[in-house]
Amino acid sequence: MGVNIAINTDGLAKLVETICYGTGLTAYGKKKITDAESYAAIKKVETETEVEILKLKGEDEVADYLLARQTKKLNNAKSVVEKATKHFVEGEKVSDESVSQDWTNRLFSIIEDISDDTLQELWGQILAGEVKKPKSYSLRTLDLLKNITTEEANVFINACRFHIQDRLICTESFALPLNDRLVLGEIGLINEEELSHKIKILPNNKTTVALGKKSALVLNNPNDINMDIPISIVKLSKAGYELLNLVQKPDNKEFINNLVSFFKTKGVGKITLNDIIEFNENGTFRYLMNGKEL
Repeated sequence: MGVNIAINTDGLAKLVETICYGTGLTAYGKKKITDAESYAAIKKVETETEVEILKLKGEDEVADYLLARQTKKLNNAKSVVEKATKHFVEGEKVSDESVSQDWTNRLFSIIEDISDDTLQELWGQILAGEVKKPKSYSLRTLDLLKNITTEEANVFINACRFHIQDRLICTESFALPLNDRLVLGEIGLINEEELSHKIKILPNNKTTVALGKKSALVLNNPNDINMDIPISIVKLSKAGYELLNLVQKPDNKEFINNLVSFFKTKGVGKITLNDIIEFNENGTFRYLMNGKEL
């Protein structure tokens, strides 16, 4: 039923194409989406056809149940798609790489059963992120996240305030609590083993500790000897790291203050908070030199 067309690099148009390819509809590159009607149309036809067949067979109760069930699934999926559209700016250019049809099929099989508003928002961000940059979220990550509860999602969001370096979550006494670590380990968003990560500073030199991807602490060693500062951490799993990029991090000022106090008790001299201006996929970054002294 569909036709092959060039993948549109306009964000909203590409979202339409992704939905259409995943459901079997024909997509047109210039079409824009505001309310997920392209997805709703084909699912409505499929459902009504099944219902009519059942009623012709005299199975009215089964038909009514199917209609109610499919309507709920449809509304869930529409809601997620509509939330995804909010993460695009009109005219925004995105990758011209197509989203895998297997990925789209898996996503829609999951979001049809997601009715919680918080989780629908999460899945809307996942859909938007994959459209913008395909291969951002693996099938394994989708399968892991489909069973996450609102409470578990909130535990993960809270844990993100303790994110340091590239893939680490601080577990010192002032950071991620043990109970939260156990929850996140059980659902597969972190590797459960607690490790010791060393912050190394050369004599009369400085090093950095990234606080997510927007800011970093710059630590100065005023001494004539090396400093090796161990800090307790757990590592984010692949799924946890992919999900991290979606999370609007909660305020982490208290954590930053506690982290600064921790480093000062270890002999670190001047500490500044600097804005990151470029964060690379390998975890390296560039930052503004004029930071705020803490």
